[in-house]
Amino acid sequence: MNLQSILEAIRRDKLALLGLFTLVAFILIAVFGPALAPYGPNEIVRNAQGRVQVLQPPSWQFLFGTTDLGRDVFSQVLYGTRPVLIVGFFAAIIPTAIGTLLGLVAGYVRRWADTLISRAVEIAYSLPFEPFAIILLFVLGPSLPTLILAISIIDWRRPARVVRNQVMTLSGSSFIKAARVAGASTSWIVLRHMLPLTLPISLIYIPFAFGNAVLAESALSFLGFGDPQSVSWGSILRQAFDGGAMDRGWWWMVAPGLCITAAVTSVFFLTRPFEELVNPRLRRSQ
Repeated sequence: MNLQSILEAIRRDKLALLGLFTLVAFILIAVFGPALAPYGPNEIVRNAQGRVQVLQPPSWQFLFGTTDLGRDVFSQVLYGTRPVLIVGFFAAIIPTAIGTLLGLVAGYVRRWADTLISRAVEIAYSLPFEPFAIILLFVLGPSLPTLILAISIIDWRRPARVVRNQVMTLSGSSFIKAARVAGASTSWIVLRHMLPLTLPISLIYIPFAFGNAVLAESALSFLGFGDPQSVSWGSILRQAFDGGAMDRGWWWMVAPGLCITAAVTSVFFLTRPFEELVNPRLRRSQ
């Protein structure tokens, strides 16, 4: 599986293309959104007479309406895109890299390394994410790095287990045996042979981990454990819930809710071609 085959598979899948365009749009919003926002995320908007624009429905002036304090929801959504994507990308790449490395060590070295890493995987699977993350955020303080750390401590377990099993299968291959006979070191075999063969499987976990991280950030921000220094989609939903948006301003919660749904869905659409590339039997069945 190379870059050309990945791009060709995405090009053939319309949902994957939709997911790619949506994700690129969110990335552009994260980069340029604060510069394009008509108001600050906590700025109270007033009309020409100085009256606060409280709970204004969507209009040309306020595309997503305003909050009960007169803040522009559209501006908040633009500002909230960046922290969500930061958590999503870093909390996807870091645990996948850690899990891949530990899976390579456990699957090839085996013995004490396999036992130790396998027990750590079992412990990670036994930890409930939300309570664990809340405790960690309470101890270290709510921030984006702490949230990324909490997700990484839990999410490395899945790629580690899959990569370990794949490496154990590959260890009996003839080219691995030939490399050992030729005197290749363990590190050379792992990095030169095992890593390229297991990397496509590891890369599949990055989009899934991204979607999980976006949901985790939104859920924890909604519960009040997000970064207090930034606005995110989850914190907007929290403010909408506290402000009675269900009864007074439906538009207040629709925009951030749709953004969360679109971001997660776009990533899952983008993963569709990877299943076909990793499992050739899917291509033959079409």
